[in-house]
Amino acid sequence: MSNSNWKINNHSQKSLMIQENNNEISIVEPLSNGTFRILAEINTSSNKDNTKLYDEKLFVSTSVDDKELNIFDRS
Repeated sequence: MSNSNWKINNHSQKSLMIQENNNEISIVEPLSNGTFRILAEINTSSNKDNTKLYDEKLFVSTSVDDKELNIFDRS
């Protein structure tokens, strides 16, 4: 994982991990059985609607130009 070029602002109370592969960043939540749940996927090669959100309790904003990722819990 090499997200050192990205600024990650995690404001969520969830225990999250960030995975980066090629042109995609995934936000995952580790589960107690050793597996992971994918919460969001961000396409980093496009500025158009680049976030797929799989957890309605999470809000993610992304700036591909600034290489900045913001993660929040929805209240």
